[in-house]
Amino acid sequence: MKKSIVRTLSTVFILTAIAKVLGLLRDVVFAKVYGTGIEATAYFAALKIPTQIVDIVLSSAITSTFIPVFNEVLQKDGKDKANSFASNFINVVACISTLISVLGIIFAPALVKLFAGGFDETTYILTVNLVRITFPMIIFTALAFSFVGFLQSYGEYNIPASISGISNLAVILFLLLFSQKTGIQGLCYFVVFAWFLQLAIQLPFAKKFGFKFKFSIQKDDPNLKKVFKLAIPILISTAVLPINNLVSMNFASSMKEGGLASLEYAYKLYVVVYGIFTYAIGNIIFPELSKENSKEDNSGFIALMHRSIKLLTFLLIPLTIGIMIYSKDIVSIFYERGEFTSLATLLTSGALFYYAIGIIGAGLVEIMNKAFYARQNTKVPLIVGICVIVTNLVLCYFLSKSSLEYKGLALATALNAIINGVVLTTILNYQCKGIITKEIVISVVKILISSIVMTFIVIGTNTLLGDVLSGTMIKDLLRVCIGAGIGVIVYFALTYVLKENQFIQKKMD
Repeated sequence: MKKSIVRTLSTVFILTAIAKVLGLLRDVVFAKVYGTGIEATAYFAALKIPTQIVDIVLSSAITSTFIPVFNEVLQKDGKDKANSFASNFINVVACISTLISVLGIIFAPALVKLFAGGFDETTYILTVNLVRITFPMIIFTALAFSFVGFLQSYGEYNIPASISGISNLAVILFLLLFSQKTGIQGLCYFVVFAWFLQLAIQLPFAKKFGFKFKFSIQKDDPNLKKVFKLAIPILISTAVLPINNLVSMNFASSMKEGGLASLEYAYKLYVVVYGIFTYAIGNIIFPELSKENSKEDNSGFIALMHRSIKLLTFLLIPLTIGIMIYSKDIVSIFYERGEFTSLATLLTSGALFYYAIGIIGAGLVEIMNKAFYARQNTKVPLIVGICVIVTNLVLCYFLSKSSLEYKGLALATALNAIINGVVLTTILNYQCKGIITKEIVISVVKILISSIVMTFIVIGTNTLLGDVLSGTMIKDLLRVCIGAGIGVIVYFALTYVLKENQFIQKKMD
């Protein structure tokens, strides 16, 4: 790998990590100001409805289809033709997103009834008002995604990696300086502005690469038709997660006050933790899997899948256990201050505990979807995705009625991820013989054994330190760091003895 590529990847990773940290800090500040009360509940619902709709309708098409088609035009027809196609595509995206935004504002009451039908009258009215404020963010979100694809196609990765961090920082400053004066409605207006900011930052750089805006739509553009043709199966299969999130929110809206907000806080932590690992692995192996799939001999593809599964289980199994053990401490350290009370910590940590169960399943889904897309097979993720939506609905209904209440919804999400991951892995193994082998099974068993031993030692350490290091955030943080540090050392020592961590030092090829 060339030094310039390594430097670019390192820079992008650092910028992405900074954005994630700032996003978490934004949630920490929000929790301090609003806690888990009515305003927080209405805010989360008001943001989730438009963002999940844009995930269902637009983001999949943009990220999964625009970039390859644009690059194909760029290579075959040159820069001018490619930029003309980009302008045409962005105009279509702007029209579609504007239409969705207008419809969202008009039908806000119906959308809140559909996705959060259990709200009381006060929460319902506030949520409707906030939805009408936030829906225009769909326009800026969709356009920002489009320019991310445009800039990345020209090799500009730093600016797209920076925009999320900049908008998160802006929201943090607003929360600290103005939230008390403007209230939750003022915050929602500013969040819309923050998404506009993500778009605006990219425009000067797009201009440098020759982008010229032309307000015209060429309906007969074959490349545009190709985008829509490719987008349909991917759009449906990747809509699984946002649809499931909306279903979960609907059930949570009828539960006791603080349930929906607690789920949202816990889910944000859950996504940050597993996303850093699974998305990184997925983004690294996807181009390599595509290359290996083009060869007549599929041994390279299978070998890469073996290494990916090993790396995934090696990282995520102990991570899952760690989050479950320290769920209350994690929530307390990050969120418990201001309006976020000890009761809110108890509610949120309960949800985080059950979400953590699904981390390995979510990781498998990410890797297996990448494998199917590399094999140019969008049919399997599509069919499995539809089935998973039904499964999630059933799990949410029964588990939310159980004694777990809102925590049952977190468990439903976790179980659904496991089911989805196992089914996709089974089908891929059937279609491409040799994905799941005796070697893989033995490797997973060794990792499980190491993780179980680590669990007992961490629990013992946490118990011994509990009387001395507890009661303040600093003491809790120190106790978690000591326990987790000892756990990591024990885990790596055991996997080294069992010869299950040497593969990390090898290249992914």
